[in-house]
Amino acid sequence: MTNETSSQLFPYENPPPEVIKKLEEDIGMTEESLKEDIKTLKEWMVKQPHLPNIDDEKVLKRFLYYCKNSLEKTKMKLDNYYSVRGSSPEYFNNRDPLDPELVESINTMFFCGLPKLTPEHDRVCIFKIFDTDVSKYNPTLLFKSGLMALDCHVSEERCRSHILIYDMQGGSIGHVASLTIPIIKKFFSSGLVGMPQRYSGFHIVNAPSIAESLISMAKSFLKDKLSKRTYVHHDMTSLHKFIPKEILPAEYGGTFPMTMNELKENTYAGLVAHREWFKQQENLVTDEKKRLSKFNSLDQIEGSFRKINID
Repeated sequence: MTNETSSQLFPYENPPPEVIKKLEEDIGMTEESLKEDIKTLKEWMVKQPHLPNIDDEKVLKRFLYYCKNSLEKTKMKLDNYYSVRGSSPEYFNNRDPLDPELVESINTMFFCGLPKLTPEHDRVCIFKIFDTDVSKYNPTLLFKSGLMALDCHVSEERCRSHILIYDMQGGSIGHVASLTIPIIKKFFSSGLVGMPQRYSGFHIVNAPSIAESLISMAKSFLKDKLSKRTYVHHDMTSLHKFIPKEILPAEYGGTFPMTMNELKENTYAGLVAHREWFKQQENLVTDEKKRLSKFNSLDQIEGSFRKINID
């Protein structure tokens, strides 16, 4: 179970096999249970005519892992994952990393994964503004590229959970004004709820005073447990209490030997390496006309932002 061959296209650190084994044991995942659960998931998906036929065992295993080895939660998360792709085409269609508009967005603001894991084996990712020209800022494309990066990680990522840092340096009233309630609502419902990853904390740095209302509004969409794990840092010393310096680049008082521009290129190269994969995923969405149950997981998503997976 823990010695699978890696086809990892992102140059990120993953936990060593003995740590992965311990993380899996902690949630009751064994060779025997995994084999049986994957078989059960495959049989369940075949009986759900609205779902695409997914038989990639590595993907199913990751869903089980992020859902803490719960079959019922995994079924719900798989349903959510493929449902949001149909309901949010602005995020999940036309995901060509070489598209000029997407490239411009990535060079303006991007979601950068940090290669080194925390001592708790969490992956840290940073949203950062690289170009302050508001005319180039497109929040939909920003969220699209961030979700692309997270999506690629589903079959490769072996971290315990994710920690997100939002660097608002260079943010202006124009940036804040473009993040309307419908856009934020769609991102939370289609992004965080639809993706399988768990989140152990949000950290905001370099926030201008004009962003206070935006931060309060975003926190109101989160479950209480995660809202309490959302921190606004007024200096990097405060951030270092949660994330070790060796994880962070120099821009955040860290010692990791890559700049944010280099980390941006690092993450972007991973997207380009997955270009064909993105094309293959284009039609893997639910067909709601074939759904047997009246219950639609998206109804629950839209009605509440309380289903985000957290530790």
